[in-house]
Amino acid sequence: MMIMRRSAGAPVSTARRRRLVVASVISIAAVGIGVFHAFMPDAKIDGITVVLAAIAVVPWLGDLFESIELPGGTKFQYLKQSLDETKQLTKEARQAAGDAARQADDAARQARVALVTSGSENIAGGSPAEKVAELTHAFTELRRTEPSSPGRTYRQEQIFAELVRLTPQVADMNLQAALPSNDGGTRLTAYARLYAKPEAQYLKALVEAAVTEDMNFNQYWAIHAVGAVVDAIGPGKVDVATVRRLRRGFSQVPEDSGRARTLRGVLARLDYDAA
Repeated sequence: MMIMRRSAGAPVSTARRRRLVVASVISIAAVGIGVFHAFMPDAKIDGITVVLAAIAVVPWLGDLFESIELPGGTKFQYLKQSLDETKQLTKEARQAAGDAARQADDAARQARVALVTSGSENIAGGSPAEKVAELTHAFTELRRTEPSSPGRTYRQEQIFAELVRLTPQVADMNLQAALPSNDGGTRLTAYARLYAKPEAQYLKALVEAAVTEDMNFNQYWAIHAVGAVVDAIGPGKVDVATVRRLRRGFSQVPEDSGRARTLRGVLARLDYDAA
């Protein structure tokens, strides 16, 4: 006995036309066999002939059935994607393309910072401490006076890059006070210092600052600073409470943001070490 299972098919209009054509062909063939049998009743049709006839029409049945099982256990399986599956694959492909573009943007941002920090270390117009103070003030004023725009972001990146280059040269920075500061420029200065010169003793305070940071730009670099400290001391030396605090903070970060991608990377390193 031939067993047939219904196929999900292609889009409705196309699938319907195909089914009608295939069904018509099968019906005509069946009528033809009936007429042949009526006019030649003595003609013998053995089992092998029936099986060969079934095999002959199998390729045409893919639009009607998912699978066909012939006598003896022979089975033909038709692999078809439903319209919903196709839409899902398209959606996933678009998401992957979007993720790749956003990751490229993150890489470009970090490359711009690296380019500035690789420049000359000659300080014009004052000592490193004085220059850091000027940059801290410039960042605060930039955030206060200019609306969000690509131009402002670019200028912020330049300031941060200069802070990364200069803060390691300032010996008496009070990071414990700077990290919880109410001033965004002061906090950014602390992130830059720990990004450039990771110090384990400030990790808990840095994680708390990163999790509670209310400026997206600052939080992005705060998370990078956390990653730098984790890499410097080794994921295995980060206590469980700090990891939990970081993971709780992750739930508050938009999933498609550069901050979330950076934080996922840090947590992945911590989880891999734990495994």
